[in-house]
Amino acid sequence: MRTKSSVFFSKLLALIVLWLSLQSVISFADSVSTKTYRELTAIQELMSSSEDQTGNLKSAINRLEILLDNVSEESLDEALTLQTLGYALMADEQFEEAIIQLRKSLDTKKLPQNVTFNVGYMVAQLYAALGEFDNAMIFAKDWFAELETPNPNQYIFMANIYAQVKRYQESVPYAETAIKNSDKPRETWYQLLTANYFELRRFPEAAKVLLEVIELWPEKTGYWEQLASVYMMMDNPSYALASLKVAFENDLIEKEATIKSLFQLAMIKEIPDHAARLIEKAMSNGILNRNEVYLDLAAQAWVSAREINNAVETYSELSKIVDHGEPLRKMANLQINSSQWQEAENNLQEALSRKLEKPGETWLLLGIAQSELGKFDSARTSLRKASAYESVERSASSWLRYSQDMKRQAEWISNNR
Repeated sequence: MRTKSSVFFSKLLALIVLWLSLQSVISFADSVSTKTYRELTAIQELMSSSEDQTGNLKSAINRLEILLDNVSEESLDEALTLQTLGYALMADEQFEEAIIQLRKSLDTKKLPQNVTFNVGYMVAQLYAALGEFDNAMIFAKDWFAELETPNPNQYIFMANIYAQVKRYQESVPYAETAIKNSDKPRETWYQLLTANYFELRRFPEAAKVLLEVIELWPEKTGYWEQLASVYMMMDNPSYALASLKVAFENDLIEKEATIKSLFQLAMIKEIPDHAARLIEKAMSNGILNRNEVYLDLAAQAWVSAREINNAVETYSELSKIVDHGEPLRKMANLQINSSQWQEAENNLQEALSRKLEKPGETWLLLGIAQSELGKFDSARTSLRKASAYESVERSASSWLRYSQDMKRQAEWISNNR
């Protein structure tokens, strides 16, 4: 089964195969034997015919194999026949066999130097198409060394080869030069350079490239996320947060995981109000589900931001979609801190009718609210129940004594009016 890369290369190489092979034979018309020249020319005309290309290729390959048996060994005739056979096999997508024949052509050492390096480049591309990058490197290095003024595509080819064999340090200058020398660098070239910097942990350079990429393709969320990751690697959460914030405000972020990262960064940087609004906006936009997890996160952020009314509203909403009493307990705790005693008592009574993680704390809070409301008998009952839980036993006992003192004081005032 051929790989995707081999299919890609076959389409690319097929376009240049016939031209290269034809040029080779024409260039050596005075050096190759007349018989070989005529047969190779006829075969190339057959290969270039637009009718029944598949059948023509098969026929051309057969004729080249026959011709190969009739040419002199270690001759230019043999070298050109092997070269043409390699190109024909390549056009027929028989890559492994094409490599064999092209290497045999090179081994004759009869091809002129410029042709030798062109054939070597073909072999390098074929090896790359097959994923055999170590072999591709052997031929690519010699080919590239002979180029007087390499173009950006040739630089990026070398950058890819070095990256594939994990020689990232050597890949970088090729990728940098390809981008620098191109009027319109391809997106994949930037991706390759960024990947190299990541592998080398050269994060400042990676950030610089990503900023260029974002300027060219600002609508692509992945680059914003990568930039934030780079800033985190650089221990710069402020820049990471700023990057994701810009992307989010421009409706570019749609991944749940990215929203979570942005929330965490906002909390790390101690701007919980931003974190809460982020979650709220993401839920409103449908990026996040309005469920227990995210409502609870939003409420916690509102609490950290000391925006108590927003926190209470969020816990109230949360209490309506869960069957346990924790949101009601948390909401009541906030209300007690705001001296909203009656609201707190109502919520705590409701919380105690549901499952609770912290029933002792809930009874304690209820006893406090009832004490402040002057419901001392009810407070005594609640606080005694709270004292049965080890986690709040000491606090419950203290509040029970305080509540009884409040009761006696209230009775004395009432009796002495």
